[in-house]
Amino acid sequence: MPMLIGMNDASNESEAVADALWARVRRLIALTQELAEAEALGELEVDGQARLDRARVRLGRAVERAQMADALSDQLADVTAARARSGAHRPSLS
Repeated sequence: MPMLIGMNDASNESEAVADALWARVRRLIALTQELAEAEALGELEVDGQARLDRARVRLGRAVERAQMADALSDQLADVTAARARSGAHRPSLS
């Protein structure tokens, strides 16, 4: 039987997802910077240039996903806090 997740658990989980997505952004920034530095020195061939282009696209998409995950996490935290203030809670089944 599936277990229902309480709002606080969902908020914590969404924050962990956002953190993981931002970690991916940081890795893609490092890769993009490394490739861009090689490009600036004229050390990138056609394959390297294609890799840099793909890294830039992936970085842009990763930033968008991380921002959306952050916004969702913030919304869940706000809902959780509002419910806590009002005394409302949703029991979870174990």
